[in-house]
Amino acid sequence: MKVFSVSRIAGAMALVGAVGVAALAFADNFDPIKERRALMKQDGQTSKVLFDMAQGTTPFDAAKAAEAATTMSKLGHTFATEFDKYFPDSSKTGDTKAAPAIWDNKDEVKKLFVSLETDAKASADAAAKGVDAFKATFAKLGSNCKGCHEKYKLQ
Repeated sequence: MKVFSVSRIAGAMALVGAVGVAALAFADNFDPIKERRALMKQDGQTSKVLFDMAQGTTPFDAAKAAEAATTMSKLGHTFATEFDKYFPDSSKTGDTKAAPAIWDNKDEVKKLFVSLETDAKASADAAAKGVDAFKATFAKLGSNCKGCHEKYKLQ
């Protein structure tokens, strides 16, 4: 009986070790430029859905608008709370459109991401109230995006 228990413990420890090694390998392969570009690409696709609805080029769909705005809100939250993970000093150069001013103004950029989170959440909540309520909040969300891109994105 004791041999069975020891073998189970040994097996569990081996599994924990293997998971730990896999996690370390994954962490070592994290490319902040690649990851933030992927998130920004998703954000661009999401904002297009919202923009088209706000402009009336596609029919307003409250559920889709809320879903897209929630996705943007999550992006803002991710970048605000994990800023140093996605914008470490080592990622100032390379295949990036992030302007050097980001690293000179980290606190301001983090605040902009918090604003993105807040404004996008407001748009998600407003979507349930109809297109006019959504449009009113989307204008603020759009200006938030534009302001950040004008100052902190290389063209």
